[in-house]
Amino acid sequence: MSDSAARARTLLLIGAFAIIYLGWGTTYLANHFLLLELPPFVIGSLRFAFAGLLALSWVILSGQLRIQRSDWGGVLLGGLSLIAVGQGALIYANQFLPTGMLAMLYTSLPLWSVALEWLLGERPPLWVMCGLALACSGIVLLMNNGLDQSASAEQWLAGLLVVGATLLWACGAWLLRQRPPFRSSWLGLSLQMLIGALLLGLFGLWHGDWNNLDLSRVSHSAWLWLAYLVLPVSLGVYPAYFWLLREVRPSLVSTFAFVNPVVALLLGYLLLDEHLSLIAMLACGITLGGVVLIIFGRR
Repeated sequence: MSDSAARARTLLLIGAFAIIYLGWGTTYLANHFLLLELPPFVIGSLRFAFAGLLALSWVILSGQLRIQRSDWGGVLLGGLSLIAVGQGALIYANQFLPTGMLAMLYTSLPLWSVALEWLLGERPPLWVMCGLALACSGIVLLMNNGLDQSASAEQWLAGLLVVGATLLWACGAWLLRQRPPFRSSWLGLSLQMLIGALLLGLFGLWHGDWNNLDLSRVSHSAWLWLAYLVLPVSLGVYPAYFWLLREVRPSLVSTFAFVNPVVALLLGYLLLDEHLSLIAMLACGITLGGVVLIIFGRR
């Protein structure tokens, strides 16, 4: 690879990481405001239905509507693990947990990714193992501080649901990397979103989210937040994320989960009057220190 091509690739990687770091970091705030007016699984199904239909429209107009048999496995895998479970758990837990704590719990995603690579026989370097241990300690400290004995059963369930969802996300991301790439990346993205929207809609039926729902009473600001999640977030962040999965290790891509809390904590402090105790801030620092070691270990 020539020097100019290497520099261009480096800039693309930096830009893609910046998109997923900032885009997904603001998702928690958008979900917070939407949950004031809409049930959780309605939000998820509407978001990914609109985004999937827009992406599919672009695929049809650009003449890329070509799907091969091997694509369907990746579509179902991504729609279930990354969208229906990964995003569905986030929106559901956002009802019970502060945005900053929820974002911190999602930092377990890179830890699962590193552990999965280790389990499959690829022993991580020493610095990565140290980062893994340090970040795990930070998450445990945060959970013990934020979810104490006074926490409700819903908060504990939400926290455990998020950790379980990140495990499934990490497994799905690793399996997607092993599969052949989609013939059309936008077609694969649109179908994954539509499958995810369908599954979230079914979750909503089971959870009772669609009962007595009147979309005509939803405020203009809520629709604007939904449009933000559909356009710049879903149709901007997901293409960058899937491209990065093909270019670098999943454990490195998943470090977005460590940077998102910084964005979420700042927005929560500025707009939602959320605050963290000194111990919680120490836990955040320990966790972020762990990801620094993971990044340098994978450099």
